[in-house]
Amino acid sequence: MNKFFLSSCLLFAISLSVIAQPDPSDEAFEKAQKIKLEKEAIAQQKPYDWVEKPVLHKLTEEELKAPAVIIKDKRSIKYVIEEEGLFLYETIHKIAKVIEDQGIEAFNKVYVPISDDATFVELKARAISPSGKITELNKDNIREVENVQDIGNVKIFAIEGLEQNGEVEYLYTIKMGVRDPYGRETFQTSVPVKEATLEIISPSNLSFEAIGYNGFPEFTLKKGAEMDTLISTAKNLPPMFEETYSAYRANLMRADYKLCYNTNQFSKKRLYSWDMAAETFAGLIYSYTEDEAEQIQKVFKKIKLKKKRSDEDKAILIESYIKNNIALEQGSGADYTMVEKILVNKYANEVGMARLFGAFLKEAGINHQLVITSNRFNARFDPEFESWNNFTDLIFYLPDSYQYISPASIQYRYGPAPYQLAGNYGLFVNPETQAGDVNYIAFPTSKENVNNITAKVLFDDNFDARLNIRHGWTGYRAGEFRTFYKYQDMEFINQRVTSGMERSKITSSELFNKNMDDSPYPANKEFYVESTLEAPSLIEKAGKNYIFKLGEIIGGQVELYQENERQADIDMSHPIYYKRIIEFTIPKGYKLQGIEDVKIDEFMLIKGEKLNRFISDYKINGDKVTVTVDEFYDKINLPKDDYESFRKVINAAADFNKVVVVFEKE
Repeated sequence: MNKFFLSSCLLFAISLSVIAQPDPSDEAFEKAQKIKLEKEAIAQQKPYDWVEKPVLHKLTEEELKAPAVIIKDKRSIKYVIEEEGLFLYETIHKIAKVIEDQGIEAFNKVYVPISDDATFVELKARAISPSGKITELNKDNIREVENVQDIGNVKIFAIEGLEQNGEVEYLYTIKMGVRDPYGRETFQTSVPVKEATLEIISPSNLSFEAIGYNGFPEFTLKKGAEMDTLISTAKNLPPMFEETYSAYRANLMRADYKLCYNTNQFSKKRLYSWDMAAETFAGLIYSYTEDEAEQIQKVFKKIKLKKKRSDEDKAILIESYIKNNIALEQGSGADYTMVEKILVNKYANEVGMARLFGAFLKEAGINHQLVITSNRFNARFDPEFESWNNFTDLIFYLPDSYQYISPASIQYRYGPAPYQLAGNYGLFVNPETQAGDVNYIAFPTSKENVNNITAKVLFDDNFDARLNIRHGWTGYRAGEFRTFYKYQDMEFINQRVTSGMERSKITSSELFNKNMDDSPYPANKEFYVESTLEAPSLIEKAGKNYIFKLGEIIGGQVELYQENERQADIDMSHPIYYKRIIEFTIPKGYKLQGIEDVKIDEFMLIKGEKLNRFISDYKINGDKVTVTVDEFYDKINLPKDDYESFRKVINAAADFNKVVVVFEKE
């Protein structure tokens, strides 16, 4: 769910808590406030500025190996009370040395997200060549792009005159109304950063807190006569690179900040707390009229909800009705968010879907909780810091069955939380009391997410290989693959069936349990396909003998290489179990060689248990050969120190994929 879209729905509640002041009827207070506003206006006329005559920066030999280096990244977030209300002045000052063409491409354009009410107080940029020539920003190069996904409107300006071993510098200040008195700044990138600074400046009556993540230093509070400053500076940030099985964005060095108190309020209640969030979101999701309740009851009668006895059965039926009849679309306004409009129009946006589910579950009397959380691959939900930055996704929890409903996910039905939200924390809200508690969102086990392959290989007199093969999936992949099938027909499924086997041809195929209504727990029906295919690439003639590429039947496999030292901890998407059975008959007149290579056993021993393991073996009964493979990952979040043993388990599947046996002529 888009954080900015969701936050706009909460704007009214936010604005009330920020600008609340003591009774303005007091004449002395009005006079003092006027003096204070004048002082702030004067202070605002002295903005932060860059050095008039820039000097190129020197880098170390190690730094010069990077395509670019960010010399300075200073960000200032300043809240100012003016006559019209509370405003935010955001100042960004960045200097980067570009060393290679790749660096020039990365820094010759600047993207500035702006809201509808934002205005530029200042905007300037310049390129400094290695010889010291300065090229100022041509403001004719500034253009605006609307509705960039997850960002909104963006101003883009190109910087001319940028050369290798030169530098680019830009400085801008944007003034805007306060939408969210909280935020997040991420500093680490794929290039080194020599110095990064974040300061939060606010009137002394507005008390902010800030916290750093992934190594960003603690903040220091500097008290002033009129304004307070929270500041932190990080130095020599190493580059962060994408790594397989890692949460790249969540691992970047960043800082979160938020407004905590307004000391001018009569109430000293903490702002933007879990309690405030629970009350605010409950009000947003469960606000519907009596007329809308009557419409919902008519739907219940139509789908015969009363015939379902348990909350679980009722929830499954409600989800089936909504997701089979209401389309998820992008859009805003009452048509997309009001229950009455949605039931007529048959479409809703993400917030509208959540409000529709909330109303249905409440009207049905189903014991449930609203959960507000975040995608753990973008940012992990911190249960110790009340950051509303993490409120990006809404799901519902049924405590009696320990299962979830994800209103905006078409691929998932009643069952575990979507895997990007599981293994994370969330704010669980009681819709009746509007009270909230932070709790952990558990993963399902690997045995609830199984990938099955059962293959019987047949050889004709010419040693042409034909397979009767069955692929099956449960859990997350079953839901995803059903969705792919729904929108791509059989193309995606066929790709899975023939994966790793070149020139294979499907001659027949039949799909089972393919409807989305087959997904919900506790049934968790296996979505499977039975196929017959010709696979000439599995057999290769070698003189009088034949080479059988047995390992290719399990499909293509990930193989992990690590040229550099591992940076990030291990984060897999979810627990999973791969089970494969391959059967074949040794052709008459031949004997089998190399079958011992099938035996592989790699595992991670975690607290005395083999929780992540690849084990393959075989049995021969007369001329019948059965090969079994079991690969499972129960522990999916591991420290980077365990990477080497984890890599061996992952690569064991790739090693098996290369296994060949030989039919040797007797």
